[in-house]
Amino acid sequence: MERSDVSASGISVENLRPTRILDHASEPVRAIVRRMRKPKEASRDYLQAAYLLLRDEVRPIYTVDELQPTSVTISKGRGSCSQRFACLESLARAAGIGTRVHGLWVAGRFWNPRFRFTAPFIPSRILLAWPQFHLDGTWIGVEELFASPSRLASRNPQAFANDGESLFDAIDHAAIDFGGATADCASGACDLSGFVVGDAGVFESRDDLFAGRLLFQHTLRGRAFELLYGGRKSC
Repeated sequence: MERSDVSASGISVENLRPTRILDHASEPVRAIVRRMRKPKEASRDYLQAAYLLLRDEVRPIYTVDELQPTSVTISKGRGSCSQRFACLESLARAAGIGTRVHGLWVAGRFWNPRFRFTAPFIPSRILLAWPQFHLDGTWIGVEELFASPSRLASRNPQAFANDGESLFDAIDHAAIDFGGATADCASGACDLSGFVVGDAGVFESRDDLFAGRLLFQHTLRGRAFELLYGGRKSC
C-alpha cells in the first residue's frame, strides 16, 4: 500500500515490522546485529557501521531477484546492489530505525555502460527501490547517509559512471543524485536526475512497492539476463 502521506515527524509500525524481504527477526540478521553496538536511539553512526560491514561481507554480484529475503542474502554472503540495500534496511529496522522506499523508474540506459554488448536484455525502464531512513525526526535518503550529494560532489566531482562499482558500493564517497541536487557541480556531471523517467511513489517497505507488479525477474528478458549474468561478480 502506498503511503506518501506519512508524517516526517513520526513513523508507523509498518516502517519497523519484519516483512518477507526485510526478515530482520531471522537468525542471520540477528547474528549481525549482535556483533554490532546497538544504539540507544536511532543512530546515523549505527547505519554507517552497518553499511560498511555489509560492503565488506556481502560481495556484489549480478542478479535480478528483488524478492529474496535479506536473511538469504546475508547467509550467501553475496547479493545484488538492491539486495544489499535491502540488508541495510533490515539491519536498520532491527535497531529500531524506521525505513521506507521511494520507487524510482530509472531508464534502462543507465546500466548500458555495464552491458554494452547485451543492452537488448535491459528494458527501457527499471524500478529502483531507493531506501529512506528515519533519523533525527525526519526521513533521509540513503544517498545522504554519509553526506549530502552536494557535499560529496564537491569532494569528488566525477560522475557516477555505473561501469565499475555498484550504487551500493559508491554511496559513501560519490554523489548518487537522482533528485537533481548537484546540477551546478562540474557542469552537472554528478546529476543523475536525467535518468529518472517516472516516480512510483513512497512505500512503507520494498515488499509493498513490488507487490502486484510485473518485475524484470518475471519477464523473458529478465530470465535470460539471470542465465547469462546471475551470480557473476558485478565489480
